[in-house]
Amino acid sequence: MQAQAWQPFESSEFRLVLSGEMGLIIAWDQTGAREDLKRIELDFERCRFLPEPLWRQAGADGLRIVRGLEGVEGQSWRAGALHASRWWPHIPSPHEWQLFVHAGAAAGDAPSLTDVPQAEAVPWSDKAWAPSYGMQDGGEQEAGLQAKVLAIAGLAILVCAGAVLRQAWGVHSSIAQRELEIAELSLAAKSVLASRDQALANAAQAQLLANWLTEPLPIEVLAHLNEVLGKSGAMIKEMDLTGRKLRLGLQLMPQASRAAIVKDLQSGSWFKSVAEIRADGARGMMVVETNLDGLRAPAKRALLPSAADDNPFANGGKS
Repeated sequence: MQAQAWQPFESSEFRLVLSGEMGLIIAWDQTGAREDLKRIELDFERCRFLPEPLWRQAGADGLRIVRGLEGVEGQSWRAGALHASRWWPHIPSPHEWQLFVHAGAAAGDAPSLTDVPQAEAVPWSDKAWAPSYGMQDGGEQEAGLQAKVLAIAGLAILVCAGAVLRQAWGVHSSIAQRELEIAELSLAAKSVLASRDQALANAAQAQLLANWLTEPLPIEVLAHLNEVLGKSGAMIKEMDLTGRKLRLGLQLMPQASRAAIVKDLQSGSWFKSVAEIRADGARGMMVVETNLDGLRAPAKRALLPSAADDNPFANGGKS
């Protein structure tokens, strides 16, 4: 019921893993799979789909990133079972990895929420680490069981029609009750999943706000750089801001001095430990690293009035 309520694609196909008290749902786009098989001239109805994560060797308890046939997959393992999984086309950013760790309830397993592990090339296994079932598996067995029940019911009708009719009515009432219960559970599951999705969306928005409150804003950094480097003859070509660590790639005008640029950066009082990392005199390029002292740029200090401003006769005034 959870798989049917989930439906992550317009046409979803599922494999279900049941291991003890743990249940895992793996879904894929059925329409996309049909199109892939059609391009290589294979019959969809004669093919069996098995998810790649089931055929990679199981991991130890904790977190890992597995390099797949396409993209990479973040995994959280517990007690020999895959507890949470997420796929990315490329190595995730620290922010994406942090969201996955929180969503997979594995925050206690990670030494640092922003440390993205290296992708592992996990070898294939001879068999799946856990049995899986399709949504329609067992249908033939159920059909055979129904045929046997009907044959026994027919024989019983010949012997005692009244008893069979009473029994059939009881079975019908029980089935109707079960169908009603299943419909109610399915509706409840949809409501719970919708609440879960809304909670995750709210958590993502809260994380963006937290980042804004705890990290310098790039627009403020650019404005401050324009202020301190406005007359130095340097143009910003590249900027990499990670937390409070800033790396700049500067294009220098012919009259610009690298020492003067470093001095201008230090004069702003926001940039600390300014260091020139690399320079290319032929192309007029230099790379500078520095640390930001605080989340926001210091307020501009008001200029003191000069003596000329205080003298009413400095600009040709008359007494």
